[in-house]
Amino acid sequence: MERLVMELQRSASGLVKSLVGIALVISFGFASIDEVMAEDDKKKTRRVPAISQSLYKQMSEAQVMIDPDSIPREEGEPAPEPKGTPQDGIQMLLDMTKKKKLNSNELSQLWNLLAFGYYTLEDVPNTIYSYEQVLAAGKVGLITEALEKNSLRALFQLNYSIEKYELALKYIDLWEAVNGAPDAAVSYLKATANYQLERFEESLKWALQVEEIIIAEGREMKENWVYLQVVLYSELKDDDNVIRVLERMVVDYPKKQYWMHLAGMYTEKEWDDRALSAYYAIYSQGMFEKDSEIVMLAQRLLNAEVPYEAAIVLEKGIKDKLVETSEKNLRLLATCYTVAQEMSKAIDAWERATKSSEDGDIQYRLAQALAQQDRHKEAVGAYRQALEDDELKSPSDAHFWMAISHMSLENWDQASTAFKAASKLDKKIEKQARQYIRYIAGEKRRQAALKEMLEG
Repeated sequence: MERLVMELQRSASGLVKSLVGIALVISFGFASIDEVMAEDDKKKTRRVPAISQSLYKQMSEAQVMIDPDSIPREEGEPAPEPKGTPQDGIQMLLDMTKKKKLNSNELSQLWNLLAFGYYTLEDVPNTIYSYEQVLAAGKVGLITEALEKNSLRALFQLNYSIEKYELALKYIDLWEAVNGAPDAAVSYLKATANYQLERFEESLKWALQVEEIIIAEGREMKENWVYLQVVLYSELKDDDNVIRVLERMVVDYPKKQYWMHLAGMYTEKEWDDRALSAYYAIYSQGMFEKDSEIVMLAQRLLNAEVPYEAAIVLEKGIKDKLVETSEKNLRLLATCYTVAQEMSKAIDAWERATKSSEDGDIQYRLAQALAQQDRHKEAVGAYRQALEDDELKSPSDAHFWMAISHMSLENWDQASTAFKAASKLDKKIEKQARQYIRYIAGEKRRQAALKEMLEG
């Protein structure tokens, strides 16, 4: 869950930065007529007072000091030369706000330009204050609707960026009231602000509204907008919807993190077949790059009774140098081949494992694989190597099966000795060992009689 939260915070932060840049557009201009008319398709026309030519000239001079490159000019034309520093430009604007007889539009445009100036100096508190003064000017007179919306937009984004989420939500509501039409990006920010305040159900409401807006507009959802639904359903412990959205995301945005999350959710639901399919899909797309990931997949394939595929996955991982040739991994590889009845490959893997460890149990497994291929002479040697390990898990079994290999080689005396050793270590096999010993004695007598008959 921590990774999910970090991803959410990164995506929301990126959106705030991009939107703040959009909102910080200088929206003042000189008009020679007495009034500037700002119209909106759905609202009544606003008749705002004009900006005087002298004030416009002074504002332009201040803007050059703050950022010469922000001044519109012809292509190839150099930026105008500033007559002071950005701080000088800001002070000039502050002095201008104290002038008497400024109309509401002039005052609002001065504070709008001040907001731009403070923002270029990365002074967020004063940027916020300046935008608040833009709105204050609109309370005593008319300001352009575009400027009001830009200011509200900047205020909710800036407050969000400094983690004042309640204030951000307040300004979003005010912006929505002026804007009229719903906006997917703003609804997303509203959802993330509520998320930060741990109002998960409220956040989900806005996250789902984002999708409704996008569908109505005939557009495609952004990846992080869909991902927010995963985060929120996770917080609300709604596993079924987490899975539903993730199943959609692995199709639309087939990233490893979404596949891994989906596989983990399947595992929590104990849907082992689906989990295995998800992990194998990750592997098939070349997204597994760690030893632990490939070994995990091999173990799951083995547990799902697909041992040969498990072995192939491990072999490729070793060949590609993604899987370490450790005793543990070679033991797993050999086990996979053994269960798959690929005995030649199993023997090779067990032999490789013995070179990485002196564990007697590995020698014992090698001996069993050799015996299964009727390579009893080599099997006897491996059993003996296994018995040299004082920590061998079942020495009685090693003696017993070594005796069986001796019998196959007609090493009767060695077989009897091994059976006796096995019966001393484990009383449970004593009866069976005695039966074999009697059989061996009888076989020896039969062979002796046959030899005597042939020689006579």
